Amino acid sequence: MSPPIETKRLLLRPFEPADAEAAFRWLSDPLVMRFSPAGADGSLEQTRARLAEYRRHQLAHGFSKWMILERGSGQPIGDSGLLFLQDYDRIDLGFRLAPAHWGKGLATEAADAWVRAAFERFQIDRLTAFVHPENAASIRVLAKLGFAVVGPETILGMDSILFSLDATAALNQMTVDPPSL
Repeated sequence: MSPPIETKRLLLRPFEPADAEAAFRWLSDPLVMRFSPAGADGSLEQTRARLAEYRRHQLAHGFSKWMILERGSGQPIGDSGLLFLQDYDRIDLGFRLAPAHWGKGLATEAADAWVRAAFERFQIDRLTAFVHPENAASIRVLAKLGFAVVGPETILGMDSILFSLDATAALNQMTVDPPSL
């Protein structure tokens, strides 16, 4: 089991089976999931299956999508992490939050923590992120973290903008207080 990642305001940890009901709150929200290729989860069982897949990915790669908790309250507020996209031979950064937590810099804080973990803890050379062209908030987060636009691409059936960040550029541009890795 990988140790959690702590930032100033967040705790990131691997999903556990007991997290399904909390995660279902944002994974079933059409507004949160409107830019996700698979769309919103239609049932708690679908969320349980998604989290089981994240746990399998964690065992295989040492990282996956993890639960985001507020450090002070322990409240689950979203998920973020890295997924190996085998069909594309890429390690992809993703993040999403429940709407009550939008606009507070938390997505940037979680994504920054994962960028650091990717390059420092997991020794990954390059990250990618794909974003729906209308997802202005995620595009801003990636720009803050130094990701460069690669160009348009269809990924997992979704028209996307592909972004990329290599380890050297990332470690030279870190913007948020370093997380505890």
